[in-house]
Amino acid sequence: MTLFDWLLIGHFVGDWAFQNEWMVRHKQSALFNRAVFVHCAVYTAVMLFTLYLQSTDFSAYLYWAFGAVIFVTHWLIDAPNLAAYWMRFFQQSNVLFVRIVVDQILHLVILGFLIEFLLV
Repeated sequence: MTLFDWLLIGHFVGDWAFQNEWMVRHKQSALFNRAVFVHCAVYTAVMLFTLYLQSTDFSAYLYWAFGAVIFVTHWLIDAPNLAAYWMRFFQQSNVLFVRIVVDQILHLVILGFLIEFLLV
């Protein structure tokens, strides 16, 4: 499997399997709140662990940089509900399924950029 494949699995584990109801309900209540911080921290830990399992050849600097970018970009997408803004801007229907897909696409684009410009 490729690095993207591993990080995709890590993404789904961190963003779905380890996100509980409290995080879902409260992560968008304010830009800075405990729920979004905990969600982003758990997500980042899962992604760092996945990266470590896939390859231990990266320097400590790359792990720190990857973790920082993953945390901040995940927060920037989730806390203000960037998917909803995107959908309004492009006049897409405000259907929950579409919002979830747009949210996931934003996260996966970040992963692609990180792999291409930071990790490879």
